[in-house]
Amino acid sequence: MGLPDTACITFRLSQAVYRPLFEEVWGAGSFAISFPSNTEAICSTPNVGGSATPVSLSPADRTRSNNDYDHWAQSISAYEHSLSVSPFTSKFDAFLKGTTTLTSDEMAGYNLFRGKANCNSCHLDGRSTAPAPTAPNSVDTGVAADTTPVFTCFGSANLGLPKNPRDSFYYETTPDFFGFTPNPAGFAYTDLGLGTFLRSGFGSAPNPNAAWRQFAGVSDGKMQTSTARDVAMVPPKCPTTEAPGPYFQKEFFHNGYIKSLKQLVHFYNTRDVYRMQVESAQCPPGTIEKVTCWPAAEVPQNQDMTVGNLHLTGMEEDQIVKFLQTLTDGFTTPYPDINTYTGACMTGGDASTQGNSTLIPSSRRR
Repeated sequence: MGLPDTACITFRLSQAVYRPLFEEVWGAGSFAISFPSNTEAICSTPNVGGSATPVSLSPADRTRSNNDYDHWAQSISAYEHSLSVSPFTSKFDAFLKGTTTLTSDEMAGYNLFRGKANCNSCHLDGRSTAPAPTAPNSVDTGVAADTTPVFTCFGSANLGLPKNPRDSFYYETTPDFFGFTPNPAGFAYTDLGLGTFLRSGFGSAPNPNAAWRQFAGVSDGKMQTSTARDVAMVPPKCPTTEAPGPYFQKEFFHNGYIKSLKQLVHFYNTRDVYRMQVESAQCPPGTIEKVTCWPAAEVPQNQDMTVGNLHLTGMEEDQIVKFLQTLTDGFTTPYPDINTYTGACMTGGDASTQGNSTLIPSSRRR
């Protein structure tokens, strides 16, 4: 949200229509705080490089505000753990419970996901990774998958993604109404991910533990490993993420460079086979970006080398996509508001080159 003070969260909560619900859970006196008259103005103004507590509160009110902030976070955590957000109602969940079966392609994709493709080394499914790329003759001796695997290790990795020139942040190079320039470096900006946080770098909140700074260099480029669950979730009127569709256009990975699940799996599979030291929209003649040309990594150091050359066939890539589509919640218990989306679907093209028609050449970036 970019608010300059955690007290701004508390202040906004105190004005929310659901304040009575918050107080019902956390106590009627939760917002017995004397906010100064200029709180709204402070909370509506960027505070880059200034005090972390620009809202002037007494020690007692600051303590109460901090408690409210913690309770707000706990409430969000409880909601995210609830069946409203994490229902575990996908086809794969039903498969684990023995109430449905996977198709032959979905099952082949699952076996690749936890074997040759090495996906579940990070996107944990509760099983061993076997046969692994480094041990092609190994056998999975792990116990049956957990009934609610979360498909993430909660760690961080640098997958070597190229920059995405369609990220608007690269073009936010002039002062806004408040005189704030979000990105003075323009396209020269490099997102170092976890490394930026550890060194309290540009755009990052202060590192709360100076002892962590020593790990910044080996953490550059690392982004949090997201869950693979619901990666293929789409509204029913646009039944897939994949061209030719009708499809619902999503963006994948931390910067949205990848536009389809086919591209996502192909990137993991061939990143190091077709890597070229060029920027996006500059792949050489005779190559196709995202098919036979992967532009240079935004952060070349610290790349995860367990992926990049998995020797998957095109059919095997497609089978993994089929498996990923089984991780979408709503299979056994449909969402009641699943038809809310009223926007347009996209059609045409091919999942392998999806989004390439809107690549931005370097001449338009500077």
